[in-house]
Amino acid sequence: MKASSPIELRNSAMLLLGIEMGMRGCDIVKLKLRDIDWKNQTVRFTQDKTDVETILHMPAAVGNSIYRYIRDVRPKQTVDNHVFLRIGAPYCSLTRNACYSALKRAVPYRSVKGSGFHVTRKTFATSRLKEGVEPDRIMDAMGQRNRNSLTPYLSLDPERMRLCSLSLQSLGLLWRGGDWV
Repeated sequence: MKASSPIELRNSAMLLLGIEMGMRGCDIVKLKLRDIDWKNQTVRFTQDKTDVETILHMPAAVGNSIYRYIRDVRPKQTVDNHVFLRIGAPYCSLTRNACYSALKRAVPYRSVKGSGFHVTRKTFATSRLKEGVEPDRIMDAMGQRNRNSLTPYLSLDPERMRLCSLSLQSLGLLWRGGDWV
């Protein structure tokens, strides 16, 4: 992502956390500086929705984007230890709506009903599946507790969804003479 303005640098880092690491917007805005282990390239946090402690590998592009935001944009004079802060005073933490706003700025003409920042988690899951990552590893990275909860995230991959299709007959649904039986 080419980012140059302060808000673009912040938004880019937040979007990459969603797309490349599968993090929820609510977890991104709650990240603290101490949650990032630069030496081991990991991010450690407790997921807000599931209360699952998660340690994720931080790809270099994500780390570089966060570092650039912290170095060039994040206010130095603040005592707030959240990674992402408001661009202007008062320098305080953001709400998860900031992640949705970042997505809207990045893709202004995208309008899919009921789909906000959550689409970054779908993108993450689908990309990992296409890369051959085992579903259990994707599930762990996303803080999901069972495979069924992973299914909605894989809807962006119609090619692989066809491999998992169920026959209507196996579900007890039959088609006879133009009517469902």
